[in-house]
Amino acid sequence: MTANGTLTESQQARRTRMLQAAEELAVQGGWDGVQMREVAQRAEVALGTLYRYFPSKEHLLVSVMLDEVGQLADRLSVRPPRGDDPVERVNDVLRRANRVLNRQPDVTVAMIRALVAGNPDVAPVVSQVRASMRRIISDALEVEGDVVAIDLLTDVWLAALVSWITGVATADRVVERLEEATGVLLG
Repeated sequence: MTANGTLTESQQARRTRMLQAAEELAVQGGWDGVQMREVAQRAEVALGTLYRYFPSKEHLLVSVMLDEVGQLADRLSVRPPRGDDPVERVNDVLRRANRVLNRQPDVTVAMIRALVAGNPDVAPVVSQVRASMRRIISDALEVEGDVVAIDLLTDVWLAALVSWITGVATADRVVERLEEATGVLLG
């Protein structure tokens, strides 16, 4: 790690390998498929190294989610949200986010399960996921600052994902609920 606390190039490459290994294992076997020893082997790192970066399975999987949200932000910077008004742009963002999550349902279930596990070491990463998604929604709205509606939409998005992974709502119903929430909060 450098003096300012950022990862060196080799550390970042190692971290990326560990995240990719965890995601690959989640694709193959969901939550149960992600075993720390297997992640370490697949990423070609020592088990102790994996635990230094990610103190728990939950921390690792929420970090995978943070990486996914970061990739969404990157894609949105290349192809900005479509829509003539803020509600349409936010709905486009939420549809894109959910489309990505629906492509790999076992990974999504594992990530959300880790997110809601209540493991205290995960709280800072959960906050980063929430802050990243909040920033994405804020950018789509083209609004700066502390806007309560953005916080509420971020919370509704996370709650809707929990509804989806637990079978309370279908993926299509989640999109409908998010569009309803966007309309109520921003309309």
